[in-house]
Amino acid sequence: MSHTDYIRRSEGLPLEEILLARIPIVLEVMDKVTLQHKWDYAYAEGKWTVKELIQHLIDCERIFSYRALHIARQDTSVLSGFDENLYVDNSKGECKEPQDLREEYITLMKSVYYQFKGFTTEALALKNQMAHYVLSVEEIGRLNYGHTLHHIDILLERYLDKK
Repeated sequence: MSHTDYIRRSEGLPLEEILLARIPIVLEVMDKVTLQHKWDYAYAEGKWTVKELIQHLIDCERIFSYRALHIARQDTSVLSGFDENLYVDNSKGECKEPQDLREEYITLMKSVYYQFKGFTTEALALKNQMAHYVLSVEEIGRLNYGHTLHHIDILLERYLDKK
């Protein structure tokens, strides 16, 4: 999916509300992962395990959060892209305990909610270039929401038993 597809998932919804509303959704899905003992499961050869997928979400949460802060503080230097597979390969997420991944991600999402809640209307409107596209602080928050839901959908569709 593209960044515009992620952003589109939140059209017409208040930014603060969506950043907070995703937390119970993620918790519910991680509870299902625990119940089904799927933390080390990958649905196909070469695909991420659930642990690696959650670590990917954690890494992206941090990257998106930094990008928003960078722009909101009016730093105009261009931000680079990142290779998500390189990050996953070097994260060692598969070595982490499920409870630690869960707590880290939930704590991080709460922190990001407060970060965006603290941005002024003017700061949310600021834009800057990242890799090959330009986004506003608000669009980064919306991208973050859509990215989370995209991967939660994948977890539900490809990793978990339909119970």
